[in-house]
Amino acid sequence: MGLQERQELPAGAGKTEREGSAGDSEWASNYCPRCSARLAERSCKLICPQCGYYMSCSDFL
Repeated sequence: MGLQERQELPAGAGKTEREGSAGDSEWASNYCPRCSARLAERSCKLICPQCGYYMSCSDFL
């Protein structure tokens, strides 16, 4: 049986840029549930510029 080489990874390797970041202001409600595009804020609504989906202020409060 041969020896297996153990590789050490640098600190933080394998993590995405957004993983574990404190104060992250990205919320799932900022993305369209139909097509996953970022929703645009218009007055009291969130509107998807790609597929037209929208939420009124009463939907996300």
